[in-house]
This record gives sequence, C-alpha cells and structure tokens, in this order.
Amino acid sequence: MAQALALEAGDSGLIALGEGGAVFGPSPAVAIVDAGRVCFGEEALAGCRLLPRQVASDFWARLDGEPLGPPFPGDLRSADLVYGHLASLWAKAGARTSEVLLAVAGGYDERQLGQLVGITQALGIPVAGVVDAAVAAASGGFAGERLLHVDLGQRRSVVTEIVQGASLVRARVARLERWGQDEVVDAQMRGAAALFVKQARFDPLHDAPTEQALFDRLPGWLAALERAESLAVSLPSAGRQVETELTRAGAEAWTARFAEELQQQVSVLKPAGEPTAVLVSSHAARLPGLVARLRAVRGVEVALLPVHAAAAGALRAKDRVRSAPGALRLVTRLPRPEAPEGSAGGAAVRLPPPAKPAPAALGRRPTHLLLDNVAHAITAEPLVVGTAPPAGARRLPLGGETAGVSRSHCRVFESAGQAVIEDLSSWGTFVNGERVAGRAVLAAGDRVRVGSPGIELVLIASGGD
Repeated sequence: MAQALALEAGDSGLIALGEGGAVFGPSPAVAIVDAGRVCFGEEALAGCRLLPRQVASDFWARLDGEPLGPPFPGDLRSADLVYGHLASLWAKAGARTSEVLLAVAGGYDERQLGQLVGITQALGIPVAGVVDAAVAAASGGFAGERLLHVDLGQRRSVVTEIVQGASLVRARVARLERWGQDEVVDAQMRGAAALFVKQARFDPLHDAPTEQALFDRLPGWLAALERAESLAVSLPSAGRQVETELTRAGAEAWTARFAEELQQQVSVLKPAGEPTAVLVSSHAARLPGLVARLRAVRGVEVALLPVHAAAAGALRAKDRVRSAPGALRLVTRLPRPEAPEGSAGGAAVRLPPPAKPAPAALGRRPTHLLLDNVAHAITAEPLVVGTAPPAGARRLPLGGETAGVSRSHCRVFESAGQAVIEDLSSWGTFVNGERVAGRAVLAAGDRVRVGSPGIELVLIASGGD
C-alpha cells in the first residue's frame, strides 16, 4: 500500500520517516570520493580519518553548481553529491511511497531551494510539499508565544525564532557560518588526544588508523560522560591497549566556546522577560554542556527533540504542507497544535528548570562587580561600564575583545536597597543569559555579559550584607 514519506534534508544530513513508522537514516552530510567511487553517511564516517583528503562535508551547506575544487575531480559539484546522497537514501526508502514531504533546514535561499527541488525531480522523488524543518519540529505542541529551535549542522549552526499565535510562524533565522559539527569534532579529537599524550605518552593523531579508532569511539565516550563525571577509556596501539581518563568537565571545556556562542545567540533572540521554549535538535544536544547552558538562561524551558522531529511534524501537518501541483512553495507557517505532541516520531523530552539556590543565597544584594579579579563597589553613584565611559563619571572601561560593546554600555548602581543594572547600549546587556529590558535588579552570583563573544562580570556580596 502506497504511503506518504517525510524526508528531512539539510546540513545535518538526511533522515526519512514513513507513515507506518519506518525510519531511514539518519545519514550524516559526509561523503568520501575515492577513485571514482562515492560513499555517504555512516559509511563515509567509517573511513573519513583514513582518507581525509577525499572527504567532502560542505556539499549540503553549499548546495550549488560550483565545482568543489581540488583534490576532487574538476567537474564534481556540491549539487552532484547532494544528488548522490539523496539517491542513496531514496533507494532504501522509496518503495511504495506515493508522495514525499520535504522538511528543509532554515537558511537556504531561493536559488538553493530551486536546486534542491530540481535534484529531487531528476531522481523521480514525488515531492508534494516543502516545509521549514524548524517549524515542522515545533508543531508538536509547546507552551509559550515564542519558540527557539537550535540545530547543529555539519558546517554551520542555525537558531530559528518561531512566533506562536493562532499559527506557528517562522520569524527569524540566525545562521552561525563560522563553525559546525566538523569544528566541534576536531576540537574534541584534539582534546582527547592531548590527554593520551599527557597521561600515556601516546598520540592517537600520529597515524590514520589510531585517529580513525579515536574518531569511532569518541561519540560513545561522550555519551557515557553525560551519565558519569569521569570515564576510563582505551585505544589499541601496537598490540596493546593504551588507557587514559576523560572527565565531563574536561570534555565540556574542549568545546565550551561553541556552546557559549549558541547560548549567546539564544539569549539575543529571546525576548526580555518573556518565557521561551528552546527546542534542541538531537544534533545540537550532543554538544557537551550546551543543554546545561541553555537551562541556565532565565525564563527558558528546554525541550530535547527526537531525531526525526521535523519529519514527524511534516507528516502531522501534511495537508497544510502540500502545494498545488506544479507550484511547490516553502511553507513557513503551520496551524498551532491544539494538544501536546502525540506518538508520531516520538515525544520531546521536556527538562525541568535547574534547582534553585539554597534559601540563604536567595535575594542577597550584591555589593561589588567583579572583573578580572578586581572588585568595583556598587554605590548610589552609578558605575558606567563601556569602552569609553564619560569623563567625570564613576567609570569601568573595558578593553580586549570589545566587539558589540558601546562606549557607555550599561551602568550599575544602588537604589532603594537594591543593586540595579541599566542597559544603555544598542547591542544589549545580558544577565544570566537573558537580555535586560531597560533595567533589572541584580543578586549575588548573577553574571553580566556585554559584547560578543562577550566580556563577563560577576556580582558578589562581601561581608555580612
């Protein structure tokens, strides 16, 4: 019996979900081109450290007709690899499929979407509709008027803002083109290798077989560290097992700058003072420390999405996703669901808010603002923070990485027995990850961030106050 199939495609790779519940993939957006033979997904990952010069991982991010360039054949284009990747999945998933609902990652322009639709037509894939993947994933039913969908692709990261009224509407798409899964994994490989060198005088990156062995085992080790503070691990070398110990804190430190940047992007898009649901894709959830950082943002509820959340959403809303014959369009608006998500594709895991501080710490008024281990008193006279605070004021000038920091960025002062921060910038001032809407009351332990990637100031209380 013919049935509909939802296919999620983008920089994260491919995954398909049939109406009967059959799942095909996920197939990561990685290919190996070697002597005229091309393999994709998990098969490519199994040899990517053995043949590093033959690996292509940007073809879904590029999705164009330009040649890939050396060392690949001169006429090989990213569109050719997208064609091959889709063909490999369609060969498994296409049987008895009457129509395909395509869920595409945010950030593609009209030219790239046209290229993708043309490829599906060339393959004979019966695409009946195209929907934004973040909007489809968010259609499962989440509270609040504002949702943020966070995804981590092979070469870039994407945060999508969705406004939830009578409909779910894609409002903004923020793309972080500077890094993706490739850079995250490279940082993790270097961090793990450094531990082997330090503790066992063994460098697994010294030759390709041991580098591939580390690459293969590392995801399982990191998953285990989500449940344990430390983990004893080993790699084979010259007929023996070389051991070292990984820690959760260490693994989070390897990629802290990536998790911090995603947290900051969420903080920028989150409306000040408005509760917001942050939907974390299965790809992004594997970034160590990210979920904990997102949960620490004030006013945020975090939900972990199943791996095929977008495909399941496309199936749920298939009547709204379908386009008129011969007139495919990208759907960025879906009806707001009336009830929480059902069993199609599995339910999201909603995480409770982090534990509150002990009562003794609640509401304690900070007395000083700490920067680079120097404490600056909070008094009735405002302390102006920025790159060039005005002469005559109490001043805290900032140096170093000051991108996104205004001359007079914010000021901190005591008023009616409370410590208050006032944003003076056009860039935004953030307290515990949430943007300040005008003014905010501070408590001891709060962290203030200005700029991007940011300068952090900590509120402390001295004495018995």
